Amino acid sequence: MELTKAVPLVIPPQVEAFAAQEGVSSHLPAVLKMTQRIFPNAQIRLVLDEDPEIADDRHIALEVKAEDMKVSQALDARYQWHRDLFANCPAPLVCVFRLGLEIGS
Repeated sequence: MELTKAVPLVIPPQVEAFAAQEGVSSHLPAVLKMTQRIFPNAQIRLVLDEDPEIADDRHIALEVKAEDMKVSQALDARYQWHRDLFANCPAPLVCVFRLGLEIGS
């Protein structure tokens, strides 16, 4: 596996504001670092995910595009991400974060 340098992620202002509102600002850097560790060669983008049908249902989504992963690898990485989330964020706050994962080209 070829290692690449982690590209610093841009945190959009609306994500920063929502993280502060939800009390996860101090956990966001660790969640980002964890995501980059689990998906080292992926493109990662942060977005504020808003449900158009449910009022005030918003989350910080980490959209991961991992073109180099096979389905089995992606499933293992997804499970690891969810397990490790609890080590990087208090349990009552993990629901603020969501993982979106796209594999293949």
